[in-house]
Amino acid sequence: MTPSLKGLKAVEAALRLGSFVAAAEELNVTQTAISRLVKLVEGQIGQVLFERHANSLVPTPAGRSLAPLLDDAFRRLEAAVDSVRRTTLPGLSVAVGPTFAMRWLIPRLQHFQRQHPGIEVRLVTAIDDTVTLRPDWDATIRLSSAPLPGLLAEPLFSAALFPVAAPGLAQTIRKLSDLQHQTLLEVAHSPNEWPRWLGMSGLDPARFRRRLSFDYSTFAIQAALDGLGVALVRAPYVEDDLAAGRLVRLFDLALSDPGRAWHLIYRAEVARDAPFAAFRDWLLGEARSSAARDR
Repeated sequence: MTPSLKGLKAVEAALRLGSFVAAAEELNVTQTAISRLVKLVEGQIGQVLFERHANSLVPTPAGRSLAPLLDDAFRRLEAAVDSVRRTTLPGLSVAVGPTFAMRWLIPRLQHFQRQHPGIEVRLVTAIDDTVTLRPDWDATIRLSSAPLPGLLAEPLFSAALFPVAAPGLAQTIRKLSDLQHQTLLEVAHSPNEWPRWLGMSGLDPARFRRRLSFDYSTFAIQAALDGLGVALVRAPYVEDDLAAGRLVRLFDLALSDPGRAWHLIYRAEVARDAPFAAFRDWLLGEARSSAARDR
C-alpha cells in the first residue's frame, strides 16, 4: 500500500528536524498525530525509520536513505505547484529602464505586493532609448517628450538633472568653482549632460578635465556614493539616498528639458484590466509622494 502524502510529509519533517515535536509544530498538528503517521508509513513500507529513545529520535539506515529522496520529492512538488500558481496568477508586464527599476521601482514594489498579494508584476528591462510598447508589454515607464501615437501617457516625474556627492566630498564643495577640483562622473550614452549643466551654471566645460565614464547611471551613482566624484542625476534615482543622507545635493541649479519627463505609457484597452488599474493607481500615488518629498 502506498503511503499517503500526509504521512510522507510527517516523515520528511521528522527526518529533517530530528524531532516529532518540531515536526508537529511545523505542520501545525499534535506530536501524537506525527507519531501515528510515522508508524503508519513504517508499517506500509515495512521498514523502521527511527530509533525512538527517551530524549532523542535517531534515524535508522532506512530513514537516512529515505531523507534526501523525500526532500527532493517535496521540493519538486512545491516547484510544480508554484509554477502552476504563477501561470494562473493575475499579473501584468511592465518594461522599465535598468536604473529606474533598480533605484526607484524595485525598492517600492514590496508596498504594492503587500496591498495586492494576488497580482504579479513582471518587470522587463528596456535598455533601448527608443520608447516603444511591444505587444507583450502591458505598459512601459520611460523618459519621453511626447506620447506615442495611439497610446496613453501619464507623467510621473520631472527629468531635471542636478549634481550630488557623498557627504564627505560635498563638504569640500562650497561654490561652483570648487567643482573644477573634482572628478565628474558621467554616463557614456549621455555625454552632453555635464557640458550643458556647466554651461547653464556659467562655467566653462573645457576647464573640467577630470572625468570617469560609466555605461549606466546606476554605476555613476554608486561611484558618487563611494566618494569617487560628483554625479549628475535625476531625482527618482537618488530619492532614497538623499533622504538617508548617503548623498547630498549640490546647489539649487537643475538642468531641465521642457516637456521631457517620465511617463507611464499604455494602451487604452489595458486600462480596463483590473491588475493594471491597481498598479496604475499605486504607481501614480507613489510618484505623487516622491514629488512632494522633492519640493
